[in-house]
Amino acid sequence: MTDSSPPVVRSHSNPKVRRLTKLRDNRARRQAKRVLVDGWREVGRALSAGLKLCGLYLCTEEFEKTQASGNAQQKQILQQSIQLGGLTLVTDALLSKIAFGQSPRGVVAEFEEPKSDLQSLPLAKIPLLLILDRIEKPGNIGAIFRSADAAGVDAILLCDCTDRFNPNAIRNSQGAIFHVPSAVGNEREITGFLENHHIQPLAARVESSELLWETELTKPTAIIFGNEADGLRDRWQRSSSGPIRGIRIPMNGKTDSLNVSVTAAVIAMEASRQRSLISVD
Repeated sequence: MTDSSPPVVRSHSNPKVRRLTKLRDNRARRQAKRVLVDGWREVGRALSAGLKLCGLYLCTEEFEKTQASGNAQQKQILQQSIQLGGLTLVTDALLSKIAFGQSPRGVVAEFEEPKSDLQSLPLAKIPLLLILDRIEKPGNIGAIFRSADAAGVDAILLCDCTDRFNPNAIRNSQGAIFHVPSAVGNEREITGFLENHHIQPLAARVESSELLWETELTKPTAIIFGNEADGLRDRWQRSSSGPIRGIRIPMNGKTDSLNVSVTAAVIAMEASRQRSLISVD
């Protein structure tokens, strides 16, 4: 440690530590409008996406190692937190307390929660959207964001889903959750948003007769994916312009469906493939 190093927080009763521990609860985090991010890579991606950094927490050993031999991104994150006055050093025990999971990943950062309203959502000229309806597992949400980023999806809309900034969602997305624009709304709000922007909704349904390979996905399109256990059931049947068409991935084996994150990846990649052919032409 050097004379310029910040003091080390050692007490479990420290107000910052107690507040961060509470923010590990989804409800408390949403009420405070904060996002907690574990790991250098994910923190870097949150910063590059424009999230506002509120605080950076790491142990003294990690601080010294980063100063001495950290990569360029790590040193930049550290310097930015110092300039903001947001760097806090803690003991290993306290880092384990405020980090998510059994194995701390070196650093925890606190950010302001970004806007999530539909009106703030940027749209491309011919948008490709994914709508997640009642998805419960944070790991699935994270995996869908990761695939959406790879496929060039313009935005993800979440309807009655688990918190998209759950630590497992962030980790499974590898930070893509910060780079793919997203918004939250109920079924009525999202349906109205699609209608206002002339975006065709398509519902991923295992019982549909329309095959994915036969569906045109080069128009402004939003594809809806349902709950892990129940699918869409009677939700998303109609919009004001008429019935919502269902599409399905053809299945050659005995199983009739894929995990929702795999389904989303396959359909998003097919949409990307079709759109790349149009752009080439």
